[in-house]
Amino acid sequence: MPSSRAKIMLTLVCAAALVAALALAVRPLPAQSAEGDDGAVELTIYNSDLALVRERRALEIPAGTSTVLFRDISARINPATVSFTSLTSPSKVRVREQNYEYDLVEDAKLLNKFIGERITIVTRGGEVYQGYLLSGARGASSGTIVLSAGPDGTGEVTTVHSGDIQSVKYPSLPEGLITRPTLAWLVTNSSETTSHECLVTYLTGGLSWSTDYVAVIGPKDDTLDLTGWVTVTNESGTTFRDAKLKLVAGDVNRMADELGAGDVLYAMRSVAEADAKSFEEKAFFEYHLYTLQFPTTLKESQVKQIELLSAASVPVKKVLIYDGARDDTKVKVELEFLNRESDGLGIPLPKGVIRVSKEDTDGSLEFIGEDRIDHTPKDEKIRIQLGSAFDVVGSRIETGRKHIGDKVREESYKIEVKNHKEEPVEVHVRERFSWWLPWEIVTASASYTKVDAGTIEFSPTIKPGGTATITYTVRYTR
Repeated sequence: MPSSRAKIMLTLVCAAALVAALALAVRPLPAQSAEGDDGAVELTIYNSDLALVRERRALEIPAGTSTVLFRDISARINPATVSFTSLTSPSKVRVREQNYEYDLVEDAKLLNKFIGERITIVTRGGEVYQGYLLSGARGASSGTIVLSAGPDGTGEVTTVHSGDIQSVKYPSLPEGLITRPTLAWLVTNSSETTSHECLVTYLTGGLSWSTDYVAVIGPKDDTLDLTGWVTVTNESGTTFRDAKLKLVAGDVNRMADELGAGDVLYAMRSVAEADAKSFEEKAFFEYHLYTLQFPTTLKESQVKQIELLSAASVPVKKVLIYDGARDDTKVKVELEFLNRESDGLGIPLPKGVIRVSKEDTDGSLEFIGEDRIDHTPKDEKIRIQLGSAFDVVGSRIETGRKHIGDKVREESYKIEVKNHKEEPVEVHVRERFSWWLPWEIVTASASYTKVDAGTIEFSPTIKPGGTATITYTVRYTR
């Protein structure tokens, strides 16, 4: 059996194969249709509108050379990534040419295909017109369809406004138009069997996933209940039934415009029932892989949600931060917790949005803020920003500046943080300095912590109705 790497390599469609196919001049047998009702589907979906589809189907492939039609594929398929293998006779079945047929049946296309042919038009008022189509622009607000009684514009000519048309009758479906996207293969079968189990893989757009987290913070703001939901969106143009689903979390490099944009469909929401352990997580290359433990059906134009995790009473700390150089008077409110097993978590968390609520005294949940987290390994700290404190405000002013020679200057600041709450609060006051000039704190009215090469942090505890005043002087040298 070919390796996984070989199955996804872009080996099927290449110039040499096409030239060889044209040179054979073999008369193909009638097309054989390959439907997707009896196959097994595996989907590996990435964060960035990309999925790898692996599908097994039982196909009837006549001996010799024939055309096989492979239907029920994604409308967003990248044809250059298709790989076909007969698992029954890998060395005896060869695809010599591939065509991706995507010219779907549409009203305007039918009109263009039938110019010069005889059609029948029925208006909303019940009038019936028959004639040879000379031109048409159905769908445009000012469009008209022009018919002649005889071929090539001979005889009486009739125009019908497109807005008055109830229906158009055509004698048949013209060659070249299909009802759904199809791969057409020119296949040579030199084996002794015509029944083959085949594996087809391809990359496609239109499939994506994201993670949403719902958190409910406890009454004392020191614990939270966290639930993670995987949201899978299928805008590929086809349905994948009973699929084995894998999700890859990580930043996978891709070439720009690798896949066609396609049409975005309106989605309808479907919430899947969740198991206690819906997904199994493991490291995969430099990414993380989440495998759903039961098959699922992704319907066309559907949004499906499946539970990823659930943790209760995760210890959390509410942090108030005043960054006066950036936020003027606002004191930001953040929640901080650890992604560790002892706190009920401890699995790599995919990036996503965390929405936080808190229970009111009447028992209702009220939304208090949301933030986005990046991919977070286990045992790492997570900090989410919810908004600004209403009853805690700050102010920051520069109180002095002087130059000591040509290469040294000093700046002095005064910071005040007022607590209008009825309980004491701790506020982390951040001050930022130049990253490209050496600096040192000359004097400070309170102790501080150096956070990084350009930041220090004061952490005063302010009593109810009280004010914390901090002054300091910083010296820059160049």
